[in-house]
Amino acid sequence: MQAIQESSAIGAEVLANVVGEFREAIEVVGTALGAADTVPDLVRAHVINRTRWQWLDEFPSMKQLQTETREAGNTAAEKALEDIRNRDLVVPPGDGSPIDQSLSPSITPRCRDMDKGDQQGL
Repeated sequence: MQAIQESSAIGAEVLANVVGEFREAIEVVGTALGAADTVPDLVRAHVINRTRWQWLDEFPSMKQLQTETREAGNTAAEKALEDIRNRDLVVPPGDGSPIDQSLSPSITPRCRDMDKGDQQGL
């Protein structure tokens, strides 16, 4: 793969674009990020999978490397991006601040106010 002309430059460009795509989605929902050009651990595998898929797509001669597994990885990365944008996937802040718990649903036990005598059959 090293011999493919421009593969390093294209790889770097694709990686920068994918990192930017994830960082933008994370920042838009209000999550603080760490150092520039980095992504939180939670999305790192998605960034790698999406970058790999897009990089392979740039080289039609390497079509045989576009396996179903790699395509599934890219599909999962696309879903993660959508989940981040919809706030279905909460990414921890990269600056060390706590996660904003207001984004999480509130779960209240159904039998919270019942006394022990009323919990028969639970």
